[in-house]
Amino acid sequence: MKKIIAMLLALVMVFSFVACSNTNDTKDESKGESVSEGDSKDESNKDGNSNGKKLTIYTNSNADGREEWLVSKAKEKGFELQIVGAGGGDTLNRVLAEKGNPQADIVFGLDDAMFGTIKNENLLVEFEPDWAKEVDEKNISGKGYYYPLVEQRIMMLINEKYIKEGPKDWVDLATNEKFKGKYKLPSNLTGGTNQKALISVLYAFKDDAAELGVKEEAWDVVDSWYKNGRVTPEAEDENENFSNGKIPVTFTFSSGIPGAEKQFGHKSTPVNPEYGVVSMKEQIGIINKGDDKDYQLAKDFINWFGSAEVQGGWAEEFGSWPVNKKAQEKADKRMVEIMEQTTPMDLDWEWVTKNLSSWIEKVELEIID
Repeated sequence: MKKIIAMLLALVMVFSFVACSNTNDTKDESKGESVSEGDSKDESNKDGNSNGKKLTIYTNSNADGREEWLVSKAKEKGFELQIVGAGGGDTLNRVLAEKGNPQADIVFGLDDAMFGTIKNENLLVEFEPDWAKEVDEKNISGKGYYYPLVEQRIMMLINEKYIKEGPKDWVDLATNEKFKGKYKLPSNLTGGTNQKALISVLYAFKDDAAELGVKEEAWDVVDSWYKNGRVTPEAEDENENFSNGKIPVTFTFSSGIPGAEKQFGHKSTPVNPEYGVVSMKEQIGIINKGDDKDYQLAKDFINWFGSAEVQGGWAEEFGSWPVNKKAQEKADKRMVEIMEQTTPMDLDWEWVTKNLSSWIEKVELEIID
């Protein structure tokens, strides 16, 4: 029975990829399932784009004022938005469940692997935004069906006030006795950032010819990682533990770093392994509602939302790192430093998508007590 339950959980967990955080375990930038509508009055768009027509948008990036900001700014341009916000896995599952009768016009915020799943289900419309050429080609993986807005990097951090020389990579962290009991361990593998921490450990052992896509010795390292780390109890705050030196090695997503540093008064030092850190892109795409659907309104919105002006404003307001190169000049200075201090990992997302559920199942059944 335990194995059956764990297998079912593992299948669900693969859908929770996007990286963001609450107090103790990372989750999506969603404030929980919510529906927000703009003013229903029919207003003409000053730019001739929408004529007051409504767009339904599914997203996992609606927390901390994002939803309200987007609805307000879009209304100024004549777009009336209905935002349906939920976690990344829930958003993905909803899109897939509605395949026979899609309700969303646009989805944004989900990562490369999630959008790949949506595309494979023929649920996206081919479209090239006006701003696509302002994005480095290496950041575009959607083959004309979805495009990146924001980059998140998931990385290990050390507090140099308490630990002068940190681990060189995730394998060193897991196997070096001097870090025993000093680093944060994920309490579960349901969150996107927690999953990417596991991916970071396994990446050094990638072997497409091996079972589960990794060399057998990888699991000894994962076992050590779990045995030697510390899960943050619910009564404690992981950022406070990092700040006061109780747990001087942690991991998180890039856009969460500046806010935590300001709140707790510490300085984080990223660990940049030789092979880099996990980098994922929050994507945007148009939902396929059939050949007879007019998609012009959705295209107009994406052209506006992904523009340098709007993404620059989004970066200023919410501390993100836009992939639109013209918008990056508006990014927080601390974010610029973090991006300069880390290198994106050359991650094969097909490898991840193929094996993640099996990795989680193995960890749940054989490693986590």
